[in-house]
Amino acid sequence: MVKRAVLCGCNYPGTNAELRGCINDVWTMKEVLTKYLGFTEENITVLIDTDKSYMQPTGKNMKAKLSEMVAAAADGDELFLHFSGHGTQIPSADGDEKDNKDEAICPCDMNVITDDDLRVLLKPLEAKPGVKFTFVADCCHSGTLLDHETVQISGPKPGSAPPPALDGVLGAFLTALGDQSGRDLKNRALPFTDLCSVLSSMLGGVQVDARSVRSNLGTIFGADSSAKIQTFVGLLNQFTNQQPGAKAGTGGQASTAAAVGGLLSCLMSCLQPPPAPADANSAPAAHAAAAGGTTTQSNPNYAAAAPAAGNLAEPDLKINLPPAGAKPPADQRLGDDVGILITGCQSNETSADACPSGDPSKAHGALSNAIRTVLDAHYTQTPGQHITYRNLVVGVRELLGKTGFTQNPCLECSDKNADTPFIVKG
Repeated sequence: MVKRAVLCGCNYPGTNAELRGCINDVWTMKEVLTKYLGFTEENITVLIDTDKSYMQPTGKNMKAKLSEMVAAAADGDELFLHFSGHGTQIPSADGDEKDNKDEAICPCDMNVITDDDLRVLLKPLEAKPGVKFTFVADCCHSGTLLDHETVQISGPKPGSAPPPALDGVLGAFLTALGDQSGRDLKNRALPFTDLCSVLSSMLGGVQVDARSVRSNLGTIFGADSSAKIQTFVGLLNQFTNQQPGAKAGTGGQASTAAAVGGLLSCLMSCLQPPPAPADANSAPAAHAAAAGGTTTQSNPNYAAAAPAAGNLAEPDLKINLPPAGAKPPADQRLGDDVGILITGCQSNETSADACPSGDPSKAHGALSNAIRTVLDAHYTQTPGQHITYRNLVVGVRELLGKTGFTQNPCLECSDKNADTPFIVKG
């Protein structure tokens, strides 16, 4: 039995999206895993964007490391993924802000990873029922990333152990946070308009909006982009090449109908396997090379590509595309027992990036810091006994509420998994 972890922290240094506590969260999680949960240094992969001696948490690298961890897993193994950074939502082309959005996490290069990508990457675990996978997402818009039912947490189930008593650690936790007047908070939600602004600068000023965001992500990141983006762009190109005025020999109406049918089918399933990563350590310049562009060094964390010729906006296909956020049929989703997700907050809330008394060296994510505090209390009070996922999240919610945070982390998994020991197999 092996315990493996991938820990990703994105502070986005030198950008308008900059955060301060995400790298500290990585070290916090690493300490928790090695101190309490039996992980070893050699089986923990760290990706951070503030130190070039570490692998950078680009979209390509994060997907590659998660894929490698899943592929290497055998019966009895325990896998852990932690992401600390911005979350965002990508609306559908009509810009409807009420319903049609894809939740996504933001790697340091903004090559977003959607819930559909995670489903593709984790699908092999369905054939490995003896593997336990846990994902802690200390960001906004993290709900439904694994498409599981939400376990409503109002307290421990009858007969289960209560969460640890927090009174003994509350004072120390508040002291570490600094007084209320000195608490400097940012939220970890990247507005869609800010994402578009970043992508626009990478394309040399080409306007990016809800209508063109998917094709522009494909232009910038090419074969390293989201599996859903690749599917969309590939079939979009096929469809566009078959319109009037395209080169002869495209197959006429029959080929056009086939392209549209394929587009609908692939967008609904979102299960096309991602391309095999060529080199997980490749520089961001590879993204621009894949898109046929050039790079700039104004910010080494971001790739910059020259705009492609022509209009990058997605043409009106005159068909009813599945909206952003549309889920595949039930039989194509992840199994109920594949993966356990702890989110930073509920869907209508934001996750905090806290900087106590303005000291960046002590900055942290409220969720990650609360998890460490609750586990410290639990293992001090009941050494040798593991805490369940349900009771951990109950304790985290209680601690955050008592210290003035409004976010309420959620647990998303099957009922069976909710009452198993956190990370450790029961």
